[in-house]
Parts: sequence; C-alpha cells; structure tokens
Amino acid sequence: MIENGFDYDRTVKTQRLVFKGQRFQKITSYIFQFIIIAFGLTISYFILKSQLENNPSLTDYLVAVFFPLIILALTIFVCKILLTRDKLKEIVTTLKNDNTRVKLLEAAKNLNWRADIVSDKHIVFVTKFGFVKDCQTVTLIFFPDGRIFFNSINYPNDYIRQSRFMENYQALMTEYFRIEKD
Repeated sequence: MIENGFDYDRTVKTQRLVFKGQRFQKITSYIFQFIIIAFGLTISYFILKSQLENNPSLTDYLVAVFFPLIILALTIFVCKILLTRDKLKEIVTTLKNDNTRVKLLEAAKNLNWRADIVSDKHIVFVTKFGFVKDCQTVTLIFFPDGRIFFNSINYPNDYIRQSRFMENYQALMTEYFRIEKD
C-alpha cells in the first residue's frame, strides 16, 4: 500500500490514512471480512446443532457453547483489525512544526527506524522487530494546520496480523519527549 504513495488530500479530509489505489484493497478487505463472518457463523451453527442432537450431555452443552464463542470472538478480532488499521493518532507537542519535525526524525533515528520516504507533508519509517517478516511502517503526516498525526501498519501488506500501533506510538513519544527535554 505505502509503495504506491498515499493520498494526502483525502487523508487530511477524512483524518484516516488513505492510500492511492486503496479502493480495490478496501473492497477485497470487505469481501474477506464477509467470508470470515459467514464462515465463522456457519461453523458455529453446525457445531451447536451437531452437539445438541440426540440427548446431549453436559459436555455436549459446553462444547456447543464454548467453541462457537471462541470462533465468534476470533472473527470479531480479525474484523476489528481490518477496520481500524488506517486510524490516525494525533501527536501533541509543545514546539513549532519545524522544530518538531527535526526532533521526531532524531527520535526515530534513536529508535533505529529507517526513514523510507521524507517529504514536506509526511515521513515514512520502517521498523524491524527481530524477524524479517515482523516489520512495521510508521507514517507521520503533517497537516496544513500544524497538527501531526501518527499511523503504524504492518509491512508489507500484512493486513491480518495486529500491528504494534500503541507500542510504536509510545516508543516514539517517549524518545521525542526525552530529546525535547534535553
């Protein structure tokens, strides 16, 4: 997604991270969510139905309730991740925008985040957490009114796995405030 760039104007307007060419990915994401929900409900129904036929015991009741609840909880979890991956969180700072930009770049450098794209309107960092496949893309978006927003997604295009959104945000803000204090 990030390799195609993002739509700065629509991001500012919607206050959600909007990528160029995202329409196809959104549609496939909704289709995928529908399939997951339909599959989860179908499996839950058949487990419930099969366990409660022919004079069920207490174990059958437990299985009939427990497994469908787990399936439904996992379905809700996956859908929540898919629906909230493009959220933005505002970075509250005390400095002016130019000074903040320099301090944020320094904080990211101290966290060993590699600056991938640097422009006037946004900065994209790539982070690594040990394994090659466990990378995050951190995007800082500078709005025209001076506000700065943060986003963290999995890289590249791993939509299901939970990103370290809050961990990345906390690490950046802790390092930023440490640098700002010095």
